[in-house]
Amino acid sequence: MKFGRFIGCMALLLSSIGMQAQSVCTIEGKVKNVKPGVCLNLFRMIGKVGSSIAVDTLRGDNFRFEVPVLGTDVNHLSLTIRDGNIYGMGLDLWVNAGSHIRLTGEDMNSYTWQVESDVPQQKIWQLFVNDSRSFWNLYQENYLKQKELMYAYRKAESKEEKEQIKVVRDSLDRIKKMLDVRIDSNTIARMKQLPVEEIWMKKLENLAMGVRYTQDYPYRKEVEELYNRLTDEQRQTPEALDIHAYLFPAKTVAVQEKAADGDLFDLQGNVHRLSDFKGTPVLIDFWSRGCGPCLNALPEMKEISKLYEGRLVVVSLSIDDKTNWEIASRHHDISWWNLNDLKGNNGIYAKYSSGSIPRYVFLSAEGTVVDMWSGYGKGSLLKKLEKLMEQ
Repeated sequence: MKFGRFIGCMALLLSSIGMQAQSVCTIEGKVKNVKPGVCLNLFRMIGKVGSSIAVDTLRGDNFRFEVPVLGTDVNHLSLTIRDGNIYGMGLDLWVNAGSHIRLTGEDMNSYTWQVESDVPQQKIWQLFVNDSRSFWNLYQENYLKQKELMYAYRKAESKEEKEQIKVVRDSLDRIKKMLDVRIDSNTIARMKQLPVEEIWMKKLENLAMGVRYTQDYPYRKEVEELYNRLTDEQRQTPEALDIHAYLFPAKTVAVQEKAADGDLFDLQGNVHRLSDFKGTPVLIDFWSRGCGPCLNALPEMKEISKLYEGRLVVVSLSIDDKTNWEIASRHHDISWWNLNDLKGNNGIYAKYSSGSIPRYVFLSAEGTVVDMWSGYGKGSLLKKLEKLMEQ
């Protein structure tokens, strides 16, 4: 009997070890013509936000990652090459427990490295990459040059030097827009051949953003036709609601108009509305876990909430999904109002949106919009609030 119990325990142990082994995926790469010593950062994507889970330095031509796979669903990862302070475009990867992914490349353009994988999402993604590979390579080179110029602009001391850099950046931006159009044309052609699924929806969202934010976008009709393929059920998914908000944007409020409102939830699930704060001016901060300037602004938001305590209501309104909102809230000390309507880009944010975050809105005590602005630089909020609170 004792021997039988021993065999049973060993079988359970071996089974447990086997299950643990299957919860890991392996990513191996062999790339040429890459600077020695550059870092490879692997991110786990939760929604649209990535968290670093592994880092490796290129040794010779090879690198290798073994990382855990969460849950039983396909995990979305992104592999990014970093040279100093400059990150390249991420290579999207989809992995299952036990996946063995092989990557090969001939240059620093990691987005277009070849991927060997049996995961269905990866195979479909690669179709889109292959359709526009030459354009994507130019796009990546343009992207890196723009990043380099951005750092050069920050370090430039003279006005003349900054103007010269700006001229080059504007030229590169025009090239980017031309490449966007060529890539989108190929993407639309491919989507017409494929059924609606996860990758198809990601591509449709990218196209819809082009419609929303690109002046004289040439493919609005084609993108709307793709959207019309969605069933009523598919149109109710968070991704499709965001797409609808890009294609058919809601009417936004303007300065001196009554504030747009809606149900807003705190982390405990309690419901609040902006109208609850009527009688006191309100500063609204639309933010996201994946927005660097948004996170950089949080210490200043805290300072403002203390400086104007009792005279100003400070509300940070996350546009993240519930998971990313909760993760960000655990990592940042938000002692003022921390709310979310859980509708992403198509909720209350759409009523105040200019297309970029951080987005700030200042409401009067009567609930009308006094001012709206985007972007953050250190000290900018304190200066802005000093003027607004004097009015």
